[in-house]
Amino acid sequence: MRFGVELAVKAPITELVESLKIYDTYGFDRVWIPDASISMWEIWTTASLAATHTQRVRIGLGVTAPYHRNPAVIAHAAATIDQLSGGRLDLTIGRGGRGYLRSIGADADDAGVEEAIAILRGLLAGETVSYDGKVFHFEEVSLRVQAQQEHVNIYIATTSDYWMEIAARCADGIHTYSSNPKLLGAAREWAARSETEPFTIVTTLGFIEPPEAREWWVNNFSRNYNLQKLSGREIDTASYEELLEDLAFTDKASLLAQVDRLERNGADELMIAYRQPEDLPVIAEMVRSIA
Repeated sequence: MRFGVELAVKAPITELVESLKIYDTYGFDRVWIPDASISMWEIWTTASLAATHTQRVRIGLGVTAPYHRNPAVIAHAAATIDQLSGGRLDLTIGRGGRGYLRSIGADADDAGVEEAIAILRGLLAGETVSYDGKVFHFEEVSLRVQAQQEHVNIYIATTSDYWMEIAARCADGIHTYSSNPKLLGAAREWAARSETEPFTIVTTLGFIEPPEAREWWVNNFSRNYNLQKLSGREIDTASYEELLEDLAFTDKASLLAQVDRLERNGADELMIAYRQPEDLPVIAEMVRSIA
């Protein structure tokens, strides 16, 4: 099992820089940098700081959406960060929050995700890309910088069969948000159908403090219809304790139980989300103690 941590979106960038300076010492395999409208910092600026201040860990970008960040912009930034980091970048692409995208006039058809991945593959490989899709139309577009890696992994964020099917068709893996055995079973089935090898399953769990913030985290995911459907239940039918078991951990014992559950159900990587900057060394110590 690989371990990564998603940088806290509520932490000021100056605090994150101090964390990134010592991130390699924590023993994690990856640092994840989310693209969130509620974040106190911008994704690519922070990715450049991660690439500069770390030497060992891989850098995961996402989830980011191709609607408010055009695939050409994503590819240019990604190739630059891959060069800066010495070839340590991976991407997660997703549909994005429809409400936010509508509010800025950037919403478009779902087809844009798969189209964006096809465009990104070409641009990151140094190709000149022409593409006439439902959402994106490119005419002989190329970059002056090429990714250092021969192949940059691109995952799709998903909590539904719909997006898992698309990921199996065009991505290098699935990025989901639960340790629920039924949901991970669905992810494994789609992974088996993919022609990509390896096909990676990443899942996110929260170490969310204080308790009232944890309750918000759990209840927020409990309203996700597709996630609950994949977990084999309807919205508002599970107890808080059942949801907590799928979505978070609170101490070393519950982390160990989650890791055992994930390994038994085929997950390859655990991404840990947190909110308070002071919780990062606490998480690192828990991970070290069970690794």
